[in-house]
Amino acid sequence: MVVRFFRSLTRSLLLVALLLAATVDLWIRRPKYGAGGAIWIHGWCRRIVSAMGIKVTVTGWLPESGAVVSNHLSYLDILLYSATRPFIMVAKSEIKGWPLLGRLTAQAGTVYVDRGGGPPTYPAVNRAMAAAYQRGLPVLFFPEGTTTNGEGVLPFRRGLFHSVLNNGIVMRTAALRLSIHGENGAAIVADDVCWWGDAYFGPHIFKCLGLEGLAAQIDFNDTPVEGADRFVLSENAQARVAESYAALAAEGVFTANLQIHREVAISA
Repeated sequence: MVVRFFRSLTRSLLLVALLLAATVDLWIRRPKYGAGGAIWIHGWCRRIVSAMGIKVTVTGWLPESGAVVSNHLSYLDILLYSATRPFIMVAKSEIKGWPLLGRLTAQAGTVYVDRGGGPPTYPAVNRAMAAAYQRGLPVLFFPEGTTTNGEGVLPFRRGLFHSVLNNGIVMRTAALRLSIHGENGAAIVADDVCWWGDAYFGPHIFKCLGLEGLAAQIDFNDTPVEGADRFVLSENAQARVAESYAALAAEGVFTANLQIHREVAISA
């Protein structure tokens, strides 16, 4: 417990230092809004993920454009995906008001969605999504609409699938699995890594930063998802993500029986 506490403390201080450094770098470099910002923040996400001690392994081919949908487990997800390659992200609107992170994500062209906003918010969101698809990078969103404990993949909410169909965008899928390996006492992925339910952010991330052997595996599926309308498209995408996630969970370890097309070494 003492070792884990000091590991948490050290990584917390390093994380804050990196966020401050990124903010200063943003002010100095002033990368262009959108794709330029996403490319810039990609480098910082690699540094942050490395500082957090997370091993990231990627299977499949990294997408170059279009839409990508994934399951959603934690506040770590955006960091992890952004560390693999530049993405235009879709995130909940609350993030825009977070200290440091709000400014950084905004510069990367993040599309902010007001969860629970209902039909009045759809036109503005669809316009923002249409603009995001024109920035030359893949657009990543999490259609479950919430984070989970990793037991499975929830049904996908269909709202953002309008923008995919309306703009003739090719959609692909990705699945993310988190695991821990090492001496971590009674820590479990569902509670100490996944962030869901009524868990408070501060205490949770402090505990998470103290974990030994935190690992993430991301599997990209290059086959486009098809569907004549948003109902069919969302169901087909959810089934694809659920299948990929189940395959990752069944492996149990990173190197078992998976053909690794590309392993991304996340380092500063």
